[in-house]
Amino acid sequence: MKLLILNYEYPPLGGGAGICTKYQAEGLIDYGHEITVITTWFQGEKETEKINNLQLIRLKSRRKKTYRSNPIEMFSWAIKTFRYIRRNKLYLETDLILAHFTMPAGIVALPVKLFYKIPYYIISHGQDIPWFCPRELFLYHLIFYLPIKWICSQASKITVLSQRRLNDLNKITSRKNWFNNHIIPNGCDIDFFTPPEEEKDMDTFRILFSGRLRGQKDPFTMLKAVRLLTKSEIPFLIEIIGDGPLREKMQLYIKTYHLEEKVKFCGWISKEKLRDKYRNVHLLVITSRDEGMSLAMIEALSSGLYILTTKVSGSKGLIREYVNGNYIPFENPEQIAASIKGYYQDKFLKKYKVSDQYLRELRYTISWEHYVEAYNQLIQE
Repeated sequence: MKLLILNYEYPPLGGGAGICTKYQAEGLIDYGHEITVITTWFQGEKETEKINNLQLIRLKSRRKKTYRSNPIEMFSWAIKTFRYIRRNKLYLETDLILAHFTMPAGIVALPVKLFYKIPYYIISHGQDIPWFCPRELFLYHLIFYLPIKWICSQASKITVLSQRRLNDLNKITSRKNWFNNHIIPNGCDIDFFTPPEEEKDMDTFRILFSGRLRGQKDPFTMLKAVRLLTKSEIPFLIEIIGDGPLREKMQLYIKTYHLEEKVKFCGWISKEKLRDKYRNVHLLVITSRDEGMSLAMIEALSSGLYILTTKVSGSKGLIREYVNGNYIPFENPEQIAASIKGYYQDKFLKKYKVSDQYLRELRYTISWEHYVEAYNQLIQE
């Protein structure tokens, strides 16, 4: 089929959703599909690029930062994308649209369907469906509730990442259309994110925090737990991968409480450096208030890393308590600090390692091959 994939984020822009789009596009080519991806241009990137049967189109819009985009920037991209499709008559060369996020990609897919009769699927990554992280997104979802509902009602199929997100989706879609709603979890490059071959350095207990520095990820709860840990005699260092609007406030907090020697900001790093981090640190901590499905969690698990995480969407089935991770409470730095200390005493000092057999079983279920195969099957139905 001739597929048009729409996402305002595509590597190097954005986070997990862009990575999913990249693997989806490249994977579906192997099934014989012709793929065109329309995304956002950013300085240093090519506006158009052709790789085998993948046509990549980056449109200039108002986007200013790699790690986030505001609604005005999103709508700017949506308008330019619809105009590009109409001007270049891409609707004549498209059998199906895969629109990542109800908004802004759904804003493009809906009129293309109404005007040119091209069907579309919505691929949700969590935050584009109401009831996701209401503390941050309540007003956004309230304002755009009816457009989101309309976009979902016109979609031929909708995919979400977990059962929790499916429950949210079912609230805004008609019961008679529930059979069009599907769960397809994120994947991971299991051939790239592999466990270390050598023993890790045990001189310093190294902890990792990875993600956009925004309220949804709740990095301040993590920092408060770090502050509590400094009162212990544990020789630890926490490395923060990512960037975002909360970084300056976090740096001020670190300076105020003299945590400079315990916390290191790494910013966004390359895929290769990220793999090295997973292989060399001892623990990943996820304090998120909500998730679609954390790619950092999947990549870390594939790398054999132990995880302390809140019970976010998508974690069920991945975390087996006391085997490859433990659950920690939301917004509770005292308990999180206690859990980190417990891991240090019960597992780090005893050089605990996730069993190879369990790792093989887990990694088989989280590969990008499974992810792409699921979409190919959905397209063929």
